[in-house]
Amino acid sequence: MSAPQPVSAPGKALLIGEYAVLEGATAVVTAVDVRAIAHTSDAVSTSPVTRAARSHIAGYLAARGHASPGSAPLIDTSAFTIGPRKIGLGSSAAVAAAVVGFHLQEAGFDLHDPEIRADALALARSAHAEAQGGGSGADVAAAVLGGTLCYTDGRASAIDSPTWLHTAFIDAGAPAVTSHFVALVRAAAAAAPAAYNDAIARLRAASQRFIAALAEPSGAAFAALAAAVTLHNDGLRALQALSGAPLLTPTIDLILHEAHALGIAAKPSGAGGGDLVVAFAPAGADLDRLADRLRRRHGVEALNGLSIAAAGLRAESRPPRCSRLAGLFRLDIAGRRAAVAEATALPLADFNALDPGAFALEQAEHMIENVIGTLALPLAVATNFRINGLDLLIPMCVEEASVVAAASNAAKMVRAGGGFIASADPPWMIAQIQLCRRAEGRPIDDAVRAILAEEPALRRLADSAHPRLVARGGGARELEVRPLAADMLAVHVVVDCRDAMGANLLNTIAELLAPRLAALTGWTAGLRILSNLADRRRAHVRCRIPPEALASDGWRGAEVVDGIVSASRFAELDPYRAATHNKGIMNGVDAVILATGNDWRAMEAGAHAYAAESGRYRPLATWSRGEGGWLEGVIALPAAVGLVGGATHVHPAARLALQILGPRSAVELGQAAAAVGLASNLAALRALATEGIQRGHMSLHARTLAVGAGASGDEIDLLVHRLIASHEIKHERALALLQEIRAEASL
Repeated sequence: MSAPQPVSAPGKALLIGEYAVLEGATAVVTAVDVRAIAHTSDAVSTSPVTRAARSHIAGYLAARGHASPGSAPLIDTSAFTIGPRKIGLGSSAAVAAAVVGFHLQEAGFDLHDPEIRADALALARSAHAEAQGGGSGADVAAAVLGGTLCYTDGRASAIDSPTWLHTAFIDAGAPAVTSHFVALVRAAAAAAPAAYNDAIARLRAASQRFIAALAEPSGAAFAALAAAVTLHNDGLRALQALSGAPLLTPTIDLILHEAHALGIAAKPSGAGGGDLVVAFAPAGADLDRLADRLRRRHGVEALNGLSIAAAGLRAESRPPRCSRLAGLFRLDIAGRRAAVAEATALPLADFNALDPGAFALEQAEHMIENVIGTLALPLAVATNFRINGLDLLIPMCVEEASVVAAASNAAKMVRAGGGFIASADPPWMIAQIQLCRRAEGRPIDDAVRAILAEEPALRRLADSAHPRLVARGGGARELEVRPLAADMLAVHVVVDCRDAMGANLLNTIAELLAPRLAALTGWTAGLRILSNLADRRRAHVRCRIPPEALASDGWRGAEVVDGIVSASRFAELDPYRAATHNKGIMNGVDAVILATGNDWRAMEAGAHAYAAESGRYRPLATWSRGEGGWLEGVIALPAAVGLVGGATHVHPAARLALQILGPRSAVELGQAAAAVGLASNLAALRALATEGIQRGHMSLHARTLAVGAGASGDEIDLLVHRLIASHEIKHERALALLQEIRAEASL
């Protein structure tokens, strides 16, 4: 009998109606596309929510003459985490829904049948309330039904999110305990009922006005929606004053203040207390500006790629991806392909794109000039990576031994601390136009004022160059004018490139704006080209590692932490060391960029320019000792990468590499590259701080030399062993030892 199909359920976010929904008011809740996945496994989940859900489904099945449910499934909720911290997206409700759905499907019920889905909602809600001690049930409704819902007293009705409204979520940096806050608010209601009722009345009215605004067909309704959000926040402040519960923390207040300054409506999502803030704007670009401002001014991060109105309870074609492919290096190439195909659910036949000759000379002829052939490099996958709660197999193309193995090993250490936590700036790039003063041109200050006065018109002109980019949510965002000398200006057009790297579209925009800028100023337009210093488009990755995960033979974890921190400080103080430090980072970054058909030269230029942006060349990644003696690492890296155009579309191996990685956006590709860079840096510093870099490279370098000397089959392992034993890892020594091995074999 085949194993039951995996079943998943989404998380939730409350858009409005918190606390008031407990008093019978209508809340608006949306399903967000992070999913709890129930699947068969040797290990099983025994959480209280799972046990309650299985108990309720068992009674349901028995009443209909069905057999008892099979073994409890394992539930993957890793997508609900930021490193080791769960974020407030309703993971327990999603678990209840996923377990119920898993066993209903196991029993042969159709999860798309409206009656079965209604039964699933009732079962999951009862199980969740039993395990969690109550609640409104709005989160369970979102997990089962999906979409965006109006929810009142256990009744849910679907509503459409208007096309004019854009939504984003911001991490306020601290976990919130909903049950504790609700208890404090309940106690306040008993102590001061009149004041409590007044606060709830504000929250109720806010929800009603919000829902009314959503029904309007035009973006003109945004002002009404923003007023509803303000009223809601006033109600929360009243509840906070009554109960003493920290519903609006200083970080939340900061986010709300910055949002208001940009004309954006924002409020806590859920119970408050520091977990999530939801922001609403009439344009996605406004939310990008908020994310950019919060990061640059306050170090507060938006959550990338968290989409709303996700599908509800559904079957999945495969269990959650696992990047822990133990023993992959021991398999032959066919075995590795099969393992990666199974882990990624890609057809094994697709891996034929990696065969010699799959990239035909005819294709190469159309990519560059004067083609005489192709150059093949090894393409591998790095294992063990977990980024933002999701397991990823990361393609890497590199000729240097040990780079892939070292990154994979470091990623395994990072998993012990919850994995990599990644975020990103909006995908903004810079088109530059150089202006040089002529004798009859305006004075420099007048020229600057003339350009800035025309900024809205200039941005519209820039957008006219790429209407399809604007249709995808991109386009010109800002205009900057930088005096470089008394007779030279640089005009920057900041453009949201979406999933494109953006070089061609930026160059087109620069060419289009140059004559207009020249006419405005009386200056001469010179160079018109993108900048590869993509400091407005960075990937940010951090991690925490427990000391015991870093320990090795003869080295205690705390000693390794100290050594890595000292090595990092060396790079922070000395540009000579920082250059080598950053080269090791780019070993990993470039391998990902090359594998996915992106421009590794642009990445190199941007990375090193960014490293020197302060006027002193500095490390891209740094390490420090954190709370509990844990090692903490962080990297910020310009990430001008794309999923469309160039070799990403033409080269068959690059297309397959992107399928293996599976990024949903260029932002996620940049985050993956930065995570590999941080892992490569960790591996190098750990080796340097313990046994030294040469010992770590020795075995893999010896294998490369053995193959280069002409060894084959069993000769390779024997030659590697003798090379290492000789302590002379050189090509000449490999040739001599291979002759000895063959002479011995001929006797």
